Amino acid sequence: MRRASLVVVAAGRGERAGGETAKQYRSLCGRMLWEWSALLGERLFRRALVDETVLVVPPGDENLFRDRIRHFRSPFLIAAGGKERGDSVLAGVRAASGDVVLVHDGARPFAGVSLCERILKAVDGEKGIVPLLPVSDALKREELGGRFQPVSREGLFATQTPQGFPRKLLEEAILSAGSSMKDEGEAWAKTGRELGAVEGDRRNMKITWPGDFDLAESQFRMISRTGIGYDIHALVPGRRFILGGVAVPSFPLGFKGHSDGDPLTHALSDAILGAAGLGDIGTIYPASDMRYRNISSLLILEDAAKRAEGAGWSLEWADMVAIVQEPRLAGYLGAMKEALEGVLPGNWKGRLHLKVKSGEGEGTVGSCGAVICHAAATMSIPSWMLEEER
Repeated sequence: MRRASLVVVAAGRGERAGGETAKQYRSLCGRMLWEWSALLGERLFRRALVDETVLVVPPGDENLFRDRIRHFRSPFLIAAGGKERGDSVLAGVRAASGDVVLVHDGARPFAGVSLCERILKAVDGEKGIVPLLPVSDALKREELGGRFQPVSREGLFATQTPQGFPRKLLEEAILSAGSSMKDEGEAWAKTGRELGAVEGDRRNMKITWPGDFDLAESQFRMISRTGIGYDIHALVPGRRFILGGVAVPSFPLGFKGHSDGDPLTHALSDAILGAAGLGDIGTIYPASDMRYRNISSLLILEDAAKRAEGAGWSLEWADMVAIVQEPRLAGYLGAMKEALEGVLPGNWKGRLHLKVKSGEGEGTVGSCGAVICHAAATMSIPSWMLEEER
């Protein structure tokens, strides 16, 4: 079976975009610019379209990139870039293991799964594929003396990324063309091999100039959803009391459950999955599966968050309430929040709110027979990304 790799080139300086920070590190709708391309790799992996993503990064920044992708489920490889674009592409292609590579510019945040799928279907053992769009603007060429002359746009196309090629042949083409190539299609064509094309995507803009960030921000129409989580667990002897990932060793009762029984963490996990439309913890982590027996519920929360983030969702806010008669938990709230946030993606931090209420001596909770927890999570996703998930 043919393997495929996505190579994201994000090692440049991006000087034309202006600003004091290299453009790949600048924020675009809550993520660093390059992270939208890493998210594309995650989404392609979830659809079984690629087997890995290679991030080509500025030398010395490898750990920064590793930390930002640690909550993705897809295999990611990090390669240090070179002085010129061709050097960086070559490093990424050599780090990849796929038979086919999709080489993508990390300055294009809007590339979609459907575009990548068209490219992968068209690539064969001897042919490279680039996405093209017909040039629609009238063109002029500046000549000597500052005069401008019209140029026909007939037969002219703008080239986008990702571009798809057989990996080994692309490596040979880059070595032959040298590091000054404008894109992989140019290097490929110089070898005399066939270069085919698929229709590009008008939305798939490249951020190059200072005003492009404002334009890109305007293209993000976010869709928000709210998910509800609820859990109840009985209190029994012989089990540990763990709530929000924090143990209270002095309390003699603990939660009856297949995992550690932490109802607060379960409620938050279900709220996140519900907002993202990804099911529930009872279905994904069933009590019949011995892999989850006595495990920390923080691992369930971490995996649920990975599933949601990998589908393109971001947490906007989560509000939680635990209804507990005993033990008194006011002194544990900070530790609980820290434990829960510790397994969430980095850009979700600071968005949890936690309350504890007394059972007021009423019912099963009031008699220390159980603890009930509720959670509501509001999540957001770009509208165009949600449309592709349907």
